[in-house]
Parts: sequence; structure tokens; C-alpha cells
Amino acid sequence: MAAEMEIMGNIRHRNILKLYACLVKGGSNFLVFEYMENGNLFQALHREIKVGRPELDWYQRYRIALGAAKGIAYLHHDCCPPIIHRDIKSTNILLDEDYEAKIADFGVAKVADQVSPRGSEFSCFAGTHGYIAPEMAYSLKVTEKSDVYSFGVVLLELLTGKTPIEDEYGEGKDIVYWVSTHLDNRDNVLKVLDHKVVTEQVQDDMIKVLKVATLCTAKLPNLRPGMKEVVKMLIDAEPCAFRSPDNFGKVQKAYL
Repeated sequence: MAAEMEIMGNIRHRNILKLYACLVKGGSNFLVFEYMENGNLFQALHREIKVGRPELDWYQRYRIALGAAKGIAYLHHDCCPPIIHRDIKSTNILLDEDYEAKIADFGVAKVADQVSPRGSEFSCFAGTHGYIAPEMAYSLKVTEKSDVYSFGVVLLELLTGKTPIEDEYGEGKDIVYWVSTHLDNRDNVLKVLDHKVVTEQVQDDMIKVLKVATLCTAKLPNLRPGMKEVVKMLIDAEPCAFRSPDNFGKVQKAYL
């Protein structure tokens, strides 16, 4: 808790969960954060509203992806020294009343005192199964690219509506492997997109984000983009409806 309080007390960004206060009483410590009306991203992806359709359409999912990416980019590129979250996952992306994404849970985050291509070596393993970058299987050295991989998995969740680990992927396989087996042609690519939200209107926009996700989840860290580049690529993948004057009142005004 002390590490989380120290890190969060020094950062301010619209896509980072706000820490309001730390209370100490009777030997117990309590952190007071802003209230997130819509819970976390994992919950929002897997619960349905009363009319029987998904809670999040593609426009909301895109906006959440971009907001989360901006929050992580702030940690990596605008904090000095950089902050490596080490546990980016859909349950650690919280959603406010407007479904604005907020990065949360800095309990295992570390400040990179000396950023280098070799990364920083930490004494304890951190992360969540299904989101952990492949290099963590043989090394405790992590860089910002470890967070990039985890964020790529979150993008795949947003695109497919699936969880990182499911039986249908095969024994010992994950969502990254499953998606990689469907990239040989457009028909197969369309099969991985969440059938509950994909339409002819948004399928090309979703495929653009899928390309970003595959770059983020590259097996080798040096092949993954930095988060500033990820933000730029996501902005370039902005849904066409956001750019259409005819839809400004219905879409752009609602989600931006």
C-alpha cells in the first residue's frame, strides 16, 4: 500500500484513477479513490443490459481503448522516471459514469530508476495469467514493453469479447495464440471479432485496431511499439462515424 500511495500521490492524468486521501486508523491504512460508477472493463464486457444486448458497443470500446492507452503512455513517457504498471488487465481499467477509462491498482507498479534496453530487474514476479509478456517466463527483467503486451491483450478482449484464457483456445494456449491462427485471410479475421457488436459499418474500424493489438502482442519486446506510438495508431484508427458530420450529434458528441 505504501508503494501504491507514493506512486499515485505524484501522478495526475484524466485516465489514471484519482487518489483522494490516505487514512490511518488503528494500525490500518485506507486509500480513498474516486468512485467509478460502471465498475471495471472486464465486468462491462461480460454483462448485458436488460434488453439483451452488450453494454458496450464498438464506439464505446474504442474510446475506452484510446483512453487507457493515453493513461499508460503518460506513465511511460511523461513521468520522470517512467512508471511500469506491471499488471495491466481489464479488471484494472475502471469506468466512470461516462465510460471514461481510468488505469487503477498500482500495488505492484515500479518506478524505472534507470531505463535501458535491458530493462529493470525486480525481485518479485508480478502480473496476471493471460496478460503476462512471454519474456517474463525466463526473466525478471521488465521494461515498458511488458505493459505494452498486456495492453495488447486488453485490446483483443475489446475486439473479441472473449477472456484471455478459454478452453476453446486449446490446452496451454491463450487469446493471443487463438487470434494469431485467424489472420490468414479476411474471412477468418472477421470470425474473431465479437459477433455481438461487429457490423458492416464498424468491421473495418475494428480490423484497424486488431492490427494494433497484434503489434502490441509481438513475441519479442523490441518488435512492440511504444505506448506513444500505440496512441497515435489508435487515433489513426478512429471510427469513421466519429469523423462523419452526419453523425456528429449522435456519435461524436456522445463519446468524445
